Formats: sequence, structure tokens, C-alpha cells
Amino acid sequence: MFSNLSSIASEDTHPTFAIMNSTKSIFALTFFLFAAIQPLAQTRRDVAATPLRAPHVSFTSGGFLPVADLNIRYGAFATVGSSFGVKTESNTYFGFRLTLITGAEAQEPGLLSNLLTPDGEIIDNEGRVAKISVSGRGALVGLHAGKIIPLSNSNLNSGIFIRGGLGSLHHKIGYDFTENHISQLEDPYLAGYDRLAWGVYTSGFVGYWHMGVSRRVNVYGGVFGFASRTSPLRSSNFDTGVPDTDPRFDAGIGLEFGWVLYIYKRAPKEYWY
Repeated sequence: MFSNLSSIASEDTHPTFAIMNSTKSIFALTFFLFAAIQPLAQTRRDVAATPLRAPHVSFTSGGFLPVADLNIRYGAFATVGSSFGVKTESNTYFGFRLTLITGAEAQEPGLLSNLLTPDGEIIDNEGRVAKISVSGRGALVGLHAGKIIPLSNSNLNSGIFIRGGLGSLHHKIGYDFTENHISQLEDPYLAGYDRLAWGVYTSGFVGYWHMGVSRRVNVYGGVFGFASRTSPLRSSNFDTGVPDTDPRFDAGIGLEFGWVLYIYKRAPKEYWY
């Protein structure tokens, strides 16, 4: 039986590695770009009266409520991430982002049903009752663009922030059981239980962008939503025995907050004789 499952699971693990490697690469690129342009020190600029071109790195957090098929599988998610972007002199905005989604309660029907005892417990390899934490996790990786609309002349670099995005979404069910050893929930069999799905998402955001005149407080926050047509990447679910082939409509709506670190171009020195 296990040799059969091994062949199925090994075929399904390749997409996981591809997604993980892609996520790690983009995350590393964000910090590489930040490190590369950090030597361009911040200088005093007239933030209030002059629209500025401002490359920046943002660190974000928030959360969202799943909608449609995503809500059948998971509860509310927490988010944390980073992005690299540029605000132009015309207050146009563009950049790319990596947002990790985690912490959601997994509520998938039939999950681990083939491993449960009549008392609803799972027994580990040593015959003990296992302590397992089950949660949803994944990532949003993509490009975004938008516009900052000043509300007054008192600060031309702050205002209503409208943004749209396009990118890659993947999510799966994760199992944590550090105190136990459970062969069925370890490689190569884990792929038969994690419900990995992937698709292309579109997103929207409406909020407020604040570029502090003193450059000490640079933040943004608002409401965001996304929608995606995802596809299961596993050919079979070992617990239910039912192939997971139907396309999904996964969506969510929530809040996002970001702390912005600007990288200003060094102003030219003035010499007096």
C-alpha cells in the first residue's frame, strides 16, 4: 500500500518545491534591492510642497476573512510580508510584493479521516496519542500598481491610496507535530493530505498613504480584497480517497497595514566661496 502512495506523492511534490523556491527567491530579492540602494542616504527634502519620486521598502501585516471555496477550507488568515515599490513625482505607484498567509484554522471536510481512531485521535509510530496542530498557510506573490490622490496642498505626497494587483496565489494545509513521529504525515506521504492549490489572483486596495513631513512616520493602511481561480495540484487525497480535480474560486477581504522605509536620492552638495 505504501509503495503505491509513495509513487503518487512523489509526482505531486514537485509543484511544492517550485512554489517554495519561487517564494524564497522573491523574498531574497526584496532584501537584496533594499541593501543595494541603502547607501543612498535620506536627505532633507520638501515633502509637504513637492511631489517626490520615492523608492521604498514596505513591511506589512494584517489579516483577511476567506470567501467562497476558501471559506469552506479555512478560517480567518493572518498576513505578514514585504514589498519593494516606487512612488513617482506624479504620485503613481508601482512595485512587487510577497505576502505570507498563515494561522488559519483548517476546517476541510474529511481531513485525516483515515487516520482517526473512534475517539477522534491520531496514534503516532510509538502507539501514543499524537498532538497535532493543523492550519492553513500559503503566499501571495505579484505585481501591483496604483495612484496616491492628495487631499490638500498641505502634503502633496500623502492621500487616498488606490492600488490593483496581479500575481500568484498558493495555499495548503500544514501539520505540526514536533513531539511525535507520524510516517503518514511526513514525506513522501504528506502530499496526499496537504490539499495544495495554486492559481493567478487579482487584487484591489483602497486606503490612505501617509508620507511624513519629518520623514519619521511613513505608513499606509486600508481595505484589500483578492480573487483567484485556483486548481488542486494533488492527484489524490489519501484520507478521503476522492480525487481533487475541480477548479476552485478562492477569495478574501481584509485589512492591510504597512510601515514604509524610503530611500531618498542624496542631494547635491553646495559650495560657497
